[in-house]
Amino acid sequence: MRLFWKVFAVLWLATLLVGGSGFLVSRALQQDWLLLQLNPELRDFAAQLATVYEQNGPSAAQQWLEQQRSERRLRARLFDAAGDSLLPGTLSRRPRLQAESHLPSGPPEQPPGPGRLFQLAWTTDQASYIIALHVPAPTLWRSQRTPLTLLLNIGLAVVVLALLSLLLSRYLTRPLGDLGAAAQSLAKGEFNAQRLQRTTARRDELGELARRFESMAEQVQTLLDSQQQLLRDVSHELRSPLARLRVGLALGSQQNLPANDPLWQRLDRECDRLDQLIDGILTLSRLDTRREPASAFALDPLIAEIVEDARFGASDLAIALSGETGLTLHGWPDQLAAAIDNLLRNAVRFSPENGEIQISLRRSAGQALIRIDDQGPGVADEWLDKLGDPFFRVPGQSQDSGYGLGLTIARRAIARHGGRLCFSHNPAGGLRVDISLPTVQH
Repeated sequence: MRLFWKVFAVLWLATLLVGGSGFLVSRALQQDWLLLQLNPELRDFAAQLATVYEQNGPSAAQQWLEQQRSERRLRARLFDAAGDSLLPGTLSRRPRLQAESHLPSGPPEQPPGPGRLFQLAWTTDQASYIIALHVPAPTLWRSQRTPLTLLLNIGLAVVVLALLSLLLSRYLTRPLGDLGAAAQSLAKGEFNAQRLQRTTARRDELGELARRFESMAEQVQTLLDSQQQLLRDVSHELRSPLARLRVGLALGSQQNLPANDPLWQRLDRECDRLDQLIDGILTLSRLDTRREPASAFALDPLIAEIVEDARFGASDLAIALSGETGLTLHGWPDQLAAAIDNLLRNAVRFSPENGEIQISLRRSAGQALIRIDDQGPGVADEWLDKLGDPFFRVPGQSQDSGYGLGLTIARRAIARHGGRLCFSHNPAGGLRVDISLPTVQH
């Protein structure tokens, strides 16, 4: 259920509860039964008047009514069951009674001043009576006569509204607090997705916000970790070529070597290695920034062009391309081309002379699948998961095999397109590379 409808429902119910309670209370306050509950002495008024009338006569009853008017400001008049007046009473005219169908017509009784006019029915062993009783407003409403049940009802309504407000506030602020704590941990570089597990499980706007924040935080944390690891690896890898350059420059300056001396050629190769290393680092940095806009491109022509370039540079190898995907991807064709070219060049580098490299394309479940098989020496099982880590070299490889950034660039470029890069053994011998690329990018 969306958060909008949850908030709407809670506020609507709370408003309905408050409005309904207020309406019911206001209507209840106008009911005779409630007013009589608030004034218990009025409930005995009819019995006392009927008793005085029957036992002491009309004069005593009229005198008793006069006493009630002077002492308690209560005005009343006594009628029989037919509606005929039995006493002059203390009301100037007959009030409008419910049984008016058989009463003489006439203007209704106007109460003397603000108050409430009651019609009380009372039956004794001798007769039935109707009593019209006017009670002034100050007598009706006295705080000391307010029943405890009314206060309890009002207090219960307040407590219910407070609980609803508390639950709604807690429901809204708890995920925001979790997001705040996650943002603070991300600022320290220690993001933990477990803190958002409760919020990401929600199926409303806050849950969607938490899931997007979690995705963003994981990318930022991955970027920070990769940058820190890259800096450590770069500082380690730069030590060797820089040390060789220092030694070579020192020897050259001391011995006054000629320009064609092999030492200068070696220093030139070291400079080329540094240039390649820096170029690889810049490529990784561009992959992490993600500033370039994505575009649509056809995959099959891109692969065909890469294979054609590889054939031109490796004329002694047989590079075969088979199958097709017929898919159009949305992403960064230059980066994907560089990734596949790095993988293909890696296969060319380790393939034996007159060897064969097979590239196959196919489409499965809306994904483009690319497979590269070479006939090289392959990689031991314990090192397959390490392929693609920055500056990783399989033990036993020469220094001329590179700095291990090519596979790292390929893995990150493919991951940027939402794909996967896997390494395994080629049953015919060598290394097998499997690439899966989805047609819908996230």
